[in-house]
Amino acid sequence: MTFKRRNGGRFKHGRGRTTPVHCFNCCRLVPKDKAVKRFVVRNMLDQASARDVAENSTVYNAGFPLPKLYMKQRYCVACAIHSRIVRGRSREDRRIRYSSRRAAVKGTLKAMGKQ
Repeated sequence: MTFKRRNGGRFKHGRGRTTPVHCFNCCRLVPKDKAVKRFVVRNMLDQASARDVAENSTVYNAGFPLPKLYMKQRYCVACAIHSRIVRGRSREDRRIRYSSRRAAVKGTLKAMGKQ
């Protein structure tokens, strides 16, 4: 039978079983190697609130940065496709492997001929 992906949609290679993790969106249990992972760095406060805190604080007014929120988000494949974190690709494009999101954007720009 033909197969769609070289890795079968997982990154298991030689391991019998991987620990399940919860999807960030729907809390479905997904194998850790199959989950779509994104590392998000976000400001804890929006721009207006951060300005208010910086004006009224002695620490953050002196040049110290406000703390950031670091989250590793893991999605099941269904939620990742639904919320457009990943997209379905054609058979030729499925062979292209990206190491990071920045490289993926650069690769699509190069493919479109804009760079």
